[in-house]
Amino acid sequence: MKKKKQEKGQEDFGSVMFYCKRCNKTFDMEWETIWDMQELTHGYVGYHLYDTYICCPDCGELAEALEQPGPNPF
Repeated sequence: MKKKKQEKGQEDFGSVMFYCKRCNKTFDMEWETIWDMQELTHGYVGYHLYDTYICCPDCGELAEALEQPGPNPF
């Protein structure tokens, strides 16, 4: 999927790593996906997760972000 984005000339905004306590596993979610959810639920988007709830794709439990949200400075 990253190759398609680079071919189209779209910017890669990165992703956030989440942890599910119930499954004891980590998973990534791209910021663009998070922004789509934010826009649908409260009409604005940003590099924040305090009002965005991400569920584990396997068990459906709420997951915790393992990183501080924000744009990658590199």
